Amino acid sequence: MELTLWTYEGPPHVGAMRIAASMQGVHYVLHAPQGDTYADLLFTMIERRDQRPPVTYTTFQARDLGGDTAELVKRSIRDAADRFQPQALLVGESCTAELIQDQPGALAQGMNLPMPVVTLELPAYSKKENWGAAETLYQLIRTLLKPQLPPAGLSKPDPKRWQEQGRRPRVNLLGPSLLGFRCRDDVREVRVLLDELGIDTHVVAPLGASPEDLCRIPQAEANICLYPEIADSSCRWLERQFGMPTVSTVPIGIGATETFCIRLSSATTSVLRDSLCPSGKQRSAEHVVMAFASATHGRRLAPSTMTQRAERTETRIRSSTSHALPWRKVRWTPGKIRPQSGKATATSSFISRVSSSPSTTMRPPRAEELAR
Repeated sequence: MELTLWTYEGPPHVGAMRIAASMQGVHYVLHAPQGDTYADLLFTMIERRDQRPPVTYTTFQARDLGGDTAELVKRSIRDAADRFQPQALLVGESCTAELIQDQPGALAQGMNLPMPVVTLELPAYSKKENWGAAETLYQLIRTLLKPQLPPAGLSKPDPKRWQEQGRRPRVNLLGPSLLGFRCRDDVREVRVLLDELGIDTHVVAPLGASPEDLCRIPQAEANICLYPEIADSSCRWLERQFGMPTVSTVPIGIGATETFCIRLSSATTSVLRDSLCPSGKQRSAEHVVMAFASATHGRRLAPSTMTQRAERTETRIRSSTSHALPWRKVRWTPGKIRPQSGKATATSSFISRVSSSPSTTMRPPRAEELAR
């Protein structure tokens, strides 16, 4: 078992639940026994959502195994389609139902439902949750974009079409989902950075997207793969079929943010704005980071002051430590030692040294200092 985020990574049908619950207008019919119906717990207690996930279970029991469980699957699919009327229907099976070999996806394909049906073949005993989420998003995109596939031999779209249409370049953010680690915060910050670069965010998927939004993915110039464990296979398929370049660099840290901006400018055939590169060809990490900080704080820095602000970054960080630090801000836990009344001199002097000297490196008192 692999530890992913705050809980153990589940079977692949949990990944399919993540994609279905992240999107709008998508419903998931899961062929599963009563013991595998724990999606409500995942998305109401862990994800803290105010609504149930869009999942319908066949919930077969032991006595159903002596009869025709295929009819139970078809009845559950028909009831879910009539009740929820989704724009796209996912059909799969849990790890336990996989042993029965009812093939719920094939049954759904033969029911002539009015919405697109995406069959999920998720091997529960060899794959895990993240793979299941990636496969579900890949199958959704591939099924919905099948009518838009360009004929063989047709040239790929011109990457400079946005200039001919008189608009800004557009990119898609692929990968954020529910039960991810701070995905909403990542999307918000990356969208601010893209806007500072003069690039529009076209589609964010699967988080908050609908099947109609997935159909608009080819209208963008490039894709940003924010979470490779979820969107890598989809981005590679879009690059093969529609010629859409993929930016897989995640902008975490100074160097990665600089690389992200440069590769994104190359993928969209755009030029970094003057506020990021005031010296023309120079693309320094300081310019990128200071422009991003300016954007996230709601202020724009003039190009002439960009270098000066970058040079003063370290000075501002040091000067911020000159203020009095409360004890709770000092992240130091020497076992379970607590300064007592007669041994608090070393601790008090440590805090006073940090408060009075900006250049002093914060360190915990040594054992011999506490013993004085």
